[in-house]
Amino acid sequence: MNSTNVNILKLLSQGNFSPEIISLYVNVEKNSIQKNIIQINEFLKDNNFKTIIVKNSNLSLDLNKDEWENIFSRKDFITSNEILDYLLVKFIHNKFINLEVEKENLDLSRSSIVRYFKEIKKILDDSGSTYEYQSGKGVKISYISEECKNIFCKKIIKFFIGRDFNIKKNSLHFQFLSEYDFVDILEKIHFILKSTQISSTNFIISFLCTLVIIDKKLGGFNLSNSNIDLNKYPETKELIDNTMSEYDERYRNHLLFFVVSLKKQHFLFESEISTNGHILLSKLKEKFNLQNLNIGLENILLRKICISFFKYDNSILKVKNTSIDKSDKILLSMFNEILNSINRSLFFFDKISIINILKKIIIEHNKSLVQNVLLLFNEVTISDDHYLKNNLKLKAPNINFEIEPGFLYRSNVTLFNDKYDLILSDESYTYQKIKLLNSYNSINILNLIDEHILETTLNPLNL
Repeated sequence: MNSTNVNILKLLSQGNFSPEIISLYVNVEKNSIQKNIIQINEFLKDNNFKTIIVKNSNLSLDLNKDEWENIFSRKDFITSNEILDYLLVKFIHNKFINLEVEKENLDLSRSSIVRYFKEIKKILDDSGSTYEYQSGKGVKISYISEECKNIFCKKIIKFFIGRDFNIKKNSLHFQFLSEYDFVDILEKIHFILKSTQISSTNFIISFLCTLVIIDKKLGGFNLSNSNIDLNKYPETKELIDNTMSEYDERYRNHLLFFVVSLKKQHFLFESEISTNGHILLSKLKEKFNLQNLNIGLENILLRKICISFFKYDNSILKVKNTSIDKSDKILLSMFNEILNSINRSLFFFDKISIINILKKIIIEHNKSLVQNVLLLFNEVTISDDHYLKNNLKLKAPNINFEIEPGFLYRSNVTLFNDKYDLILSDESYTYQKIKLLNSYNSINILNLIDEHILETTLNPLNL
């Protein structure tokens, strides 16, 4: 089973996808996907599983949880990148590796295990770590650099995000991660983050769990150059010390440092991802006239961009199928142009996720475009609907809503068009720029206002 086929199955384990979308994720031409599906179905048939079918123009594979776990636990179902990651993190974690043992463990040929270890040595050499051969025993790491700790950290975070912390006993990583009680660690970290009003994203939780391993096995990170005075946060320190009392002081101090960093809106991503994230954010702000963007919204967008870069750079296929509308397609085209201009790529789902955040930001940032809204109704009773008026005023206090019967508009079109930024009606006006209301529902009305703001903002940009 080659890496492309493995990744296609990983996608199908998360939902149904069209061949076009799958081709975007696995970097294969759409016309070649059919060949991959035939190969995968042969594998599935040989192992008495159901096969991939086409369902509503999407590829679908209906397996239960046990069947999926059976497939992904097979040693012949591990990609080359996963083998390399496993060998690297196990070697760094244990500071020792026996290639003969790992050859048997992974059912690899001697030439294959030597090839993998050659790559691992290059990573260690380039990062400034050192190792030595022990005759008849294996290879021992004698020094682990800070850069090597960062690499190790990324690989474990990648594993956690991809597996949702679900470390099965037949998993290769279980061999050296079983000594940690991640259920306990997860619960306590989540409690600390919630108590300090920090969002518990997958990336943050994965990083702080990985920190336990790095502190225990690798001596933690070197924080001597930090300019954060932890003595200024006695309440947070007390919370962490009480919650994580069974963990050693070094870990608690490291956890305090990173919790404070998160609270101060510092980012935990490596410099390259952080730099690329800020570059992309700057390009987006320039493209969509968001120079004076609210700092809170800016940080939300920047975090999502950095997480998306991290997922793409580390081949983390944690996605789901999603539908896109007209505005999504327009924004996607603009977004792809910006990505190309900085020579970066992202998974399709993460592009759509960023676009959804961007849409909300554009709407929020341009609320002033709509200050006066006219609602035209043919139903006479609606004109006196004070509940609707009050509800709209409550949800959109900065907008002046007026409700009038439709015939008044027809009697003086120019006057009404000049007076209102947006006119909504329950009947179609073929030659007028009036949006059609399908229901007398405040949510429907507010959604149409948001669509109008987005459309008005994008039209001059989409030339």
